[in-house]
Amino acid sequence: MLKSIVTALALLVICGTTSGQELKNQMLDHPAPYLALHGKDPVAWQVWGDDAVALAREQNKILYLSIGYFSCHWCHVMQKETFQDNEVADYLNRNFISVKVDRELEPALDRRLMNFTQRILGRGGWPLNVFLTPTGYPIYSVLYAPASQFLELLNNVNNVWSDSPQRVLELVSNEVLVEFSGASPELDRASFTAITAAAGKGVMNHADPENGGFGNSQKFPSAPQLSYLLRHYEDIPDPEVKQFLELTLDAMANRGLYDHLAGGFFRYTTDPAWETPHFEKMLYDNANLARIYLLGGEVLERPEFTGIARQTIDFMMQRMRHESGGFISSFSAVDDKNVEGGSYLWTPEQVAESLQPEGAAMMLELWNLDREAELPGGNLPRFAISLEQYADKYGVEHAVARKQYAQARSRLLQARDRRGLPEDDKLVAGWNGLVLSLLVDAARSFPDSGYGEAALDLRNFLVESLWDGANLYRSMTGGRRMGSASLEDYAYISSALLGWAEYSGQHSDSELALQIANTGWQKFYRNNGWLMGDGTRLAPIAGEEIIPDSATASPSAVLISTSLDLARQHGDTKLEKQALSALNRGKNSLVNAPFWYVSQLEAIELALGP
Repeated sequence: MLKSIVTALALLVICGTTSGQELKNQMLDHPAPYLALHGKDPVAWQVWGDDAVALAREQNKILYLSIGYFSCHWCHVMQKETFQDNEVADYLNRNFISVKVDRELEPALDRRLMNFTQRILGRGGWPLNVFLTPTGYPIYSVLYAPASQFLELLNNVNNVWSDSPQRVLELVSNEVLVEFSGASPELDRASFTAITAAAGKGVMNHADPENGGFGNSQKFPSAPQLSYLLRHYEDIPDPEVKQFLELTLDAMANRGLYDHLAGGFFRYTTDPAWETPHFEKMLYDNANLARIYLLGGEVLERPEFTGIARQTIDFMMQRMRHESGGFISSFSAVDDKNVEGGSYLWTPEQVAESLQPEGAAMMLELWNLDREAELPGGNLPRFAISLEQYADKYGVEHAVARKQYAQARSRLLQARDRRGLPEDDKLVAGWNGLVLSLLVDAARSFPDSGYGEAALDLRNFLVESLWDGANLYRSMTGGRRMGSASLEDYAYISSALLGWAEYSGQHSDSELALQIANTGWQKFYRNNGWLMGDGTRLAPIAGEEIIPDSATASPSAVLISTSLDLARQHGDTKLEKQALSALNRGKNSLVNAPFWYVSQLEAIELALGP
């Protein structure tokens, strides 16, 4: 349907322009770091909200939404090549209401428009550029585009709208919403048991047996799927699953996905062998992967995995923890000189300048840094051989080699810290909920580590700064509450507070988790499915019967699991029936694509019980 709409729109291209009042760029000195980056663009960027929509309706102009985020490399490229082009800016300013959006502040808006984009283009990504009617109907999308290509697209879209606005509205408003029937809270145990029994094989069908991870091109950590397999291996040991999990966790920890100096994981690698990362570091990835390595160390009896978990937590505590007790969002993929990965790369000369000859020789060989530069800034440290293999090769005691390595690593880190690395200091609610869940797990495993105290500080930040007694806020940015809280914020924070209450014995926090969970249901669950947000200003308002996992666990599945636990603890039968009813939706998705719905499968297993 949508592709036919786009084809029809393309056939309407005729010349025409509109004019209106001159607008100013509202991004200058914006408290959100990503939006502030666009403050000096010649484009008259507006803030997403009722005022921008009202302007579009008043002037009968297309809304142009450009969605990106701070650590997105191609977002920076398009800014430099396209949004700082005066011809592009002039055309946008005369003919569109241009809105700049931080996807991390408006996750529901981003998800809705990404779903639209994937349906009409067959792919997605950022920067995400979407054109909307003044009434909020998406018309067309494009991803990264250089200035000349983008200008041609702008001209086509504007001509279509100028010549035949009523025809455009008729086409886009014909999208038929899928209505989902109500579901009973009575689970069909036999059918769900069969589905969950087959799911593990369905997930393993995506496994890469050579390099670990899933798929055979770019490699993302796929945290929900790894967590699912670890928990299932714990219940039903399977040698094939164990081999795959160890291969994957070893590869992620020893190759290019992991920062071997400061600790912490990059977003993903651009190759299937985990060698070359996309250099952004995200809070949610590190929270999820630290939990996986904690669990992996225990389940697989691999203490080195536990060590990676602690290094990752310590990285987050040292580098991402804010004075408020919350944790910042991300570090940029580009350094302060606009070099992709520049903060993390080394030349042999830089290593030699930072270390004594013996230490330099050791690190160059361990990390294979003395080779032709793989990137303009040099080479990324990754283990070519293990420390033990290096020690054995040169007849050095392992304990001595570990000490030498630690000293050299410390000096290199000191040298690297003198480089500039931009950060996004937004404190995002849901992502901090993931960190709280991690810190509770870590505090249980390591009682004297200080993780429990950090968890308390984070709990206090979430409750005192982002919860007003009735609603959550998406983010604290520059000392201001900002953004639209989404389903994931309510799901992840209610889950984290329940875990904290069980760890600390604070029954009042369990009651608060219950209140937040119930509020989440009220805001985001409808007869026509789940909503990611409760006010995206888009038309039509479309629900999803079942929400898949992404880089993080499905927020609807997390809310269902948390609600089942809370309902049973507090005797809330209404909440329990609502959660069970939601589980009875989307069976076909579970059968046909279990890989994308492992969190929903875990919620079903919780509901079914032992």
